[in-house]
Amino acid sequence: LRGGAKLRVTVFVPAHDEAGQPTYDPANRAELVNVTGYQTFRQVAWAGSFEGTTTTGLGVRARLPFRVFVLGNRVVVDVAHFW
Repeated sequence: LRGGAKLRVTVFVPAHDEAGQPTYDPANRAELVNVTGYQTFRQVAWAGSFEGTTTTGLGVRARLPFRVFVLGNRVVVDVAHFW
């Protein structure tokens, strides 16, 4: 991951259905989201899904304070811009 620090974001939900078919299959696993123009984020990458656990990586500018919470059906990663 690009950036001075890395965050691993893990959710305990599989990325496939009961038949083993992917429910999420990114076109580019190294660049899930275009973060160009963001002050803190450098890269969002797919790390994989195994045994009901799905992981992505978030590259950030530096080692900064952060918090993670659920908002509705979304996982929110809130990273400080400055320390």
